[in-house]
Amino acid sequence: MTDTDCPHPLSRRDAAALIGILANLEGLVWVSRIDDDDVEMLRGRLKQDGATTPVSAGAGPRVQLRQALNDLNQRLRYTLGEYNSPPDPEPVPR
Repeated sequence: MTDTDCPHPLSRRDAAALIGILANLEGLVWVSRIDDDDVEMLRGRLKQDGATTPVSAGAGPRVQLRQALNDLNQRLRYTLGEYNSPPDPEPVPR
C-alpha cells in the first residue's frame, strides 16, 4: 500500500465536514483561541502522522500548525475533485 492508497475512502459528506472543521480550527489558531499547549499537542500529532510541511525559517509554532492544517485541508479538497492534481503547499498569511 502506498501513501496515496486508502482501503476505505471517505464519503464526500465526511470529507466536506473535515474541510470545514480544519478551516475553523486554522482560524482559531490564527486568532489565538487555542492555547499554546494545545497548539503543541496538535502539531505533534500532525508531525507523528507525517502531515506537516516545511515552513519558512523563523515561523513560530502557530504558523507551523496553521500551515499543516491548511495543507491537509487542500489535500482533502483534492480528494473531492476540486483540483486536477495534488496542490502544492502555499504559505499561509502570518
